[in-house]
Amino acid sequence: MWRVTNLCCNKRLLIMRCWQMREARSHKSVCLVTGGFDARHLRLQPWRYLSEVANQLRRQGHQVTVITDGGTGETAVSDPNLHRIPSVSNPQWQKNWQLTQTIAAVQPDVVLWHIGLTSFLHQRLDPGLDVPVVGIFTSPLYEKADLARIGVRRLVVERQLSGIHTVGTLLPKRLLRQMASQNERLEQLVVQTHTTSYQLQKSQLSSLPISVIAPGVDEVWKNGRSTHNTQLRQKLGYGQSDMVVLYFGSPAPLRGLHTLIKAVQRVGTAVPALKLLILSRRHADELMAEDASLRHLLNEQTMQGRSQIISGYLAPENLVDHIAAADIVALPFELVPSDAPLSLLEAKALGKPVVTTQIACLPELVADGSHYLAQPANEVSLANSLTEAVLALRANNQIKQPSVRGWQQVGVEWSQLIQTM
Repeated sequence: MWRVTNLCCNKRLLIMRCWQMREARSHKSVCLVTGGFDARHLRLQPWRYLSEVANQLRRQGHQVTVITDGGTGETAVSDPNLHRIPSVSNPQWQKNWQLTQTIAAVQPDVVLWHIGLTSFLHQRLDPGLDVPVVGIFTSPLYEKADLARIGVRRLVVERQLSGIHTVGTLLPKRLLRQMASQNERLEQLVVQTHTTSYQLQKSQLSSLPISVIAPGVDEVWKNGRSTHNTQLRQKLGYGQSDMVVLYFGSPAPLRGLHTLIKAVQRVGTAVPALKLLILSRRHADELMAEDASLRHLLNEQTMQGRSQIISGYLAPENLVDHIAAADIVALPFELVPSDAPLSLLEAKALGKPVVTTQIACLPELVADGSHYLAQPANEVSLANSLTEAVLALRANNQIKQPSVRGWQQVGVEWSQLIQTM
């Protein structure tokens, strides 16, 4: 009897050890290489997506190390698994030995390399790197017509936002293809939208397999779905009959806010109840000129009593409350800085009708919710879309309630990909 019991125990122990060994093999050591990974950027795309990829992979049991540059002092991210070096750039004309040595010290099973369109021009993976590399491609792809619509003068003035996209769009695609083909260790690309995947394939910039792993939203957005936050509406001075259009994001002109103000002026003549609430999300020491220009526009006679602005970053719960207090969310980008702006997904998660523009991935992001599309940088088209949204709400048309995924699902899909490498 004792022998039988002992054999059963040994068998169970052997099964447990085999399971543990299998689990250990499926959990990878992952190295994420990205520039600018500091605290001021983590609210913004693409760093928000990259930080969530790292965090969610850790929750799936993988060991993740981040290698980045910059972010010293109070902007530094506190993370024991983060290595900060002077530069993560590895141009063909100057080998970055410190980057190579740092990756080697991590001994990763997989390297995730954050790249954009111009990265093909100057980033070269070390041919001696003997582990698979996945490129996380986060650049929207534009046509020359998209830039022409904005105009040379505005592109120059707003070069901090438009510069890298202008260079990437004007570079000969043949040159980019040639440079991309030299990264032999790059085995796969991951993008956040099907739009970008299609554009990469159409332009033939890369022959690599492309996976789409879309971003998610925080639980606070999924749990905060509400038609109105009546108490906050009253505190903000809005009546029950007011039609509140809300913008939240940077006051940079290429985000479309100045065009939105002009569109609201147009619609407001026919819809006196139309109001504009602006949540200008910026740090106190940045975009000051843009904020001042914005306030000057809002002081015009046609906007007085129709608009108000709240500057700075609100706490997540407070931000959700303000958006829930609005009727319509307007995010009329004229140029998308990075693929998959989360603000559209967040507004959609609250069940709000979204007015946005027909550029880059934006139509895809709002496709399964109530949405209205305008031509970018076109106040007449934007005014028409706003009018359409207002009329639909007044007619009590049923608002679509789309399903929006959380970050945990993003981690599951990334883990599945990592385990195939």
